[in-house]
Amino acid sequence: MLVGPIAVLLQIGAVIPPDSARAERATPAPPAKAARAARAARAAQARFETIRRAHLPRNPNGGSYGPCDAQVGRYCYWYDSTQTVVVPEPRRIDDARAELLRFLDSAATSNPSDGWVAGQRVRYLIEGGRPMDAVAAARECRAERWFCAALEGLSFHVAERYPLSDSVFAMALREMPSPRMCEWLDLRQLVDSRIARELGRADCEQRAMLADRLWTLGQPLWSVSGNDLRTEHFARQTMALVLANSANAHGMSWSSDSRELLLRYGWAEWFTRDETVAGLYQGPRVTGHDREPSYHFFPAMESLRGSSWLTTGSWTLREPTARSRYAPRHVKGMSALPHQLARFPRGDSMLVAVAYRIADTAMARDSIAAGLALYYQEKVQIPRVARNDNVMVASLPRDTAIVSIEARGAQSKRAARARYSIGPLPCGTTWCVSDLLFYRPDSAVGPVSMERALRTAATELRFSNREQLGVFWETQGPDSALASMSLTVTPIRVSLARRVATRLKLAPDLAPVRLRWQTLLSAHAQHVTLHFPASARGTYRVTLMIGPRGAPPMVATREIEVQ
Repeated sequence: MLVGPIAVLLQIGAVIPPDSARAERATPAPPAKAARAARAARAAQARFETIRRAHLPRNPNGGSYGPCDAQVGRYCYWYDSTQTVVVPEPRRIDDARAELLRFLDSAATSNPSDGWVAGQRVRYLIEGGRPMDAVAAARECRAERWFCAALEGLSFHVAERYPLSDSVFAMALREMPSPRMCEWLDLRQLVDSRIARELGRADCEQRAMLADRLWTLGQPLWSVSGNDLRTEHFARQTMALVLANSANAHGMSWSSDSRELLLRYGWAEWFTRDETVAGLYQGPRVTGHDREPSYHFFPAMESLRGSSWLTTGSWTLREPTARSRYAPRHVKGMSALPHQLARFPRGDSMLVAVAYRIADTAMARDSIAAGLALYYQEKVQIPRVARNDNVMVASLPRDTAIVSIEARGAQSKRAARARYSIGPLPCGTTWCVSDLLFYRPDSAVGPVSMERALRTAATELRFSNREQLGVFWETQGPDSALASMSLTVTPIRVSLARRVATRLKLAPDLAPVRLRWQTLLSAHAQHVTLHFPASARGTYRVTLMIGPRGAPPMVATREIEVQ
């Protein structure tokens, strides 16, 4: 939530005729008539904002939010993690907006090259919940071609047509002057100081490459076509221009802090007023409310150059004091996806198996679309996935990549994801061992295959000390070889009560438990079942070591929680 104005100076240059793909130019009105229509439109716009301020609904919080989450110049910004109920506008404001749009339509017909009028038409059509009408209005624009394209990109973005928005914004970037293009690609205000310094050292071409990588890594869902995080940024840049030299709901002037606030957090989509601070020479304080919930999608990284190893902790979506936030229109809520991922050797590639669970109760009642996406060789790839209940299996390159496991509810529009780097399997010169896959053994007899283990695979590496725990793995190599094997369970962190009991000599020290055996190693599946003592609680590292005769040893390890 924010309090204050949103506007920036707009300069519209010479008129460039539209390309043949756009509608034919309307016959312009005589200059005197066009000028009168433009003045009437500006007066109507200022009148509408005055009416809006006078009839805004009361602030449900009474205008009190406590200390600022971010202070940006004159502005105090708050983000409340509990979603605010939208207070609808009164009918008087809707009617006034409709009247304003009639003035703007008339002015656009008289002079379609007036960029201010074109921008206001798009602004108020979007505000009125008519994004596709805004697309049509943008296509009637005859101002500078890049600006008209940006208006169209803004409208497509609000309409959730992200591939079209991406395409139109790309055209706008090609057409706009180079200094403005470099300004639009500058993300320094949106990221932490370390990445901002790196962007500051880059020239315009390098900045474009780094910004594109940051937008890709930050894109909320790779399974959604088009990069909506990138189009959101360009939509904010466009809206900053649209709000220039125009009245606004706050009744205040525009400055650099207004623009920074908009670029970091987006524009307000509804407003309330608080009259407790009103006085003889001061009207009610107006609060602008952004879309909710919003998230911080940029990952924390050492550098945008080269390959950085990212973990699930690299993304702190709910960071309360984030430098920037974004509320995707196609997602009403985003949460972590409980899952277990295991890699299995398959020649020059690897098979990645994922067992997941929908923890969001609203999603759990919905029809779920789930899948895998991969950021590999500087682009997002969607591999073919085999699904069975809450299990996904896909063949991926045996290389370092970033994997994104994503699930979305069709009706609830809620999403869950897990995103992090994975590397190639730790293979020796001749033999390769998979990850350890933890599962809950069933009562069926017979050999345990990967498919059978996946049916009861754990979706979180957290287990009760009262249950049996299956550990499954596969090896790949020559036909057969004699090998020594050991499975070690090492306590890493144990409960406070156990540490105290050990220190007081009331309980023995926890030592690693190791199983050793020899087997004729071949390319097949193997498994063991673990039983933890009733006193076992804490974090344990499970390590499998395989030593084929005449070959270097192989190790697979994983940490689990025992409760």
